[in-house]
Amino acid sequence: MNFGWTITTVIAVVSLLSPTISAIVNNVYNRRLETLKLRIDELNTRIAYEQELIHRLNIARGKLEFFGPTKDGKIQEEVISVAADASTLFHDPAKKADFEKLQNYTLQGAINYREYIRICLAHLSNLVFCRGRL
Repeated sequence: MNFGWTITTVIAVVSLLSPTISAIVNNVYNRRLETLKLRIDELNTRIAYEQELIHRLNIARGKLEFFGPTKDGKIQEEVISVAADASTLFHDPAKKADFEKLQNYTLQGAINYREYIRICLAHLSNLVFCRGRL
């Protein structure tokens, strides 16, 4: 008779706890799913920002190529602004130094700013298209 009561008790306890267990599992699953959605949104936002920097630097490069350095310095300010924004994305000191050189050469009106614009565009493109190899 004891055995019958034990099986009945186990079945009753499991049937009472199953909604609780199901709720706990769903809660854990939903939290993980929400975390993944937030990570994806963060990555999409970061990629959009990096693509915007590439676009801004390309526009500034085109203006520099067409107009050359201007006396009022507006085009140079654009290049320096983009370089400053972009350098914050990198952890590698060599890449940061390239953006700093771009800023300095643009300020000085040096001819080799073109080379550093190309280098910096390559860094930004690699950042966007080669994730994981920062």
